[in-house]
Amino acid sequence: MIRAGLPRLLRSLGVLIVIAALTCQLAFLMPGDPALILLGPESSEAQRAELRRTLGLDQSFPVRFFDWMRGILTGDWGTSFTSGRPVLTEIIERLPVTFELVLLSQILALAIIIPLALASARRVNGTFDRVVSGATFITLAIPSFVVGVLLIYLFAVNLGWLPATGFVPFGESPLENLRRMILPALTLGIAEAAVYTRALRGSAIEAVRSPYAYATLVRGASDRDLLWRRILRPASPTLVAMLGITIATALGGSLLVEQLFALPGLGRLTVGALGSRDLPLIQGVVFFSAIIVVIAGILTDISLTLIDRRTARVRP
Repeated sequence: MIRAGLPRLLRSLGVLIVIAALTCQLAFLMPGDPALILLGPESSEAQRAELRRTLGLDQSFPVRFFDWMRGILTGDWGTSFTSGRPVLTEIIERLPVTFELVLLSQILALAIIIPLALASARRVNGTFDRVVSGATFITLAIPSFVVGVLLIYLFAVNLGWLPATGFVPFGESPLENLRRMILPALTLGIAEAAVYTRALRGSAIEAVRSPYAYATLVRGASDRDLLWRRILRPASPTLVAMLGITIATALGGSLLVEQLFALPGLGRLTVGALGSRDLPLIQGVVFFSAIIVVIAGILTDISLTLIDRRTARVRP
């Protein structure tokens, strides 16, 4: 396993170095003078010169990249223009909210799709399968913020069961925290559930049609035993791979969801940083998100290897 995972680890390290280089060069990817864009046209030349010196924009790329990476490795990710606080502190404080949102959305998505996909695979092209397939296509066509608005109207405005916005830390009140996180997690999870359903359904159909499944039925196994004990595990590698891939999608989708439901997470922090042109904070969030995505990819590979040992032999 270590030998199979070493090339992936080296590739991931190379990806992070490339992303770090692009992130360090982020100010110069914008057209025009970076200092003028960040400070605005009302700023003076002295202020722009000071900003260039502070951010190292007056230095060559190798020097600037080396200094930036040294700060990343030592925990000095820069200082936010807006709050005047360390960028890493801002990120770590917002991380639990986004982590909870993504975790709950995945749990809800899996709770929805596993029974639906398995039941559809058992009765392919039946009425239930057609309804599920149609519902997934419709869900994929609807943007997540539209789903969020509909959920707010139904459960918060019309029925009054759940609060529409706001956040309460889990340590303060676990029940109130979950009440306020259900709608955001559903908003993020419903779109992902549609993708998962399509992927798991296809893998489950192959497993149901296999000689192994036929032999299980001949031995007198029930449909429930066939689906949950005999089909789910052979079909699960596809689902696990999809979970790893959608981590990046969930991080991106959290920007709109956190803004819509007023959650103080990384997504809302990013939106605020973009609005205030807070370059150090934008750079920090981008690189931190890249680290999370790369780690998720490595963990996905390890999980796939543990689930199906054959994957360890076919990977380079």
